[in-house]
Amino acid sequence: MRDSRLILAFYTVCALHEGGHLAALALMGGHIRSVEMEGTGIRIDTPANSADPLKKEVFVLISGPAVNIIMYIITVLTGRSGYFAMLNLGAAVYNLLPYRSLDGGGIIAQFTSGAVHEKAAELVLNVLKLCITGTAAAFVIICGSEFLPLLTAAAFLYISDYISR
Repeated sequence: MRDSRLILAFYTVCALHEGGHLAALALMGGHIRSVEMEGTGIRIDTPANSADPLKKEVFVLISGPAVNIIMYIITVLTGRSGYFAMLNLGAAVYNLLPYRSLDGGGIIAQFTSGAVHEKAAELVLNVLKLCITGTAAAFVIICGSEFLPLLTAAAFLYISDYISR
C-alpha cells in the first residue's frame, strides 16, 4: 500500500461502495442520522422507522456491494482488469461476509431478526464465522505470514460481532 495509485484506487473503491448505499437510500426516500468510522469501515446510521419495508433495507444494504461488482465487470470488460478491478471485487466479497458489522450480516439480520428460528440461524452463522476464521488461520499456517491480514480481519470481525450482541 505504498504506491499512491493503489491508495487512491482503494479510497475510490470505498467511496463508490458508500456512494451506492447513499444513492439507494436517497432513491428510497431515506435520511442519514450520522456517519461514523469504525474498525470494519464506514457506518451510515439512519433514523429507526418500523414502517420501513424489508425490501427497502435490503436494497440499501446490497447497493454498496452491487456498485463494486458493477465496477468490477465494467473494468474487466474494458480491458482494465488491474488493481482497481480487483479492489472492487474484493470490497464486494468482503462486505457480503455474514458479519453483523458488514452488509452481508445486515442483510441476514433483516431476514432472521424476530423470526421463529432466530436462535438457530444465529448458531449457524456463528459456526460459519468460526469456519471463516479457521480457514484464514489454516492459510497462515500452510501458506505463510502473507495471509496474516486475512486472519486478523476474520478474528476482528468475529470479536466485534460477539461484542455487539
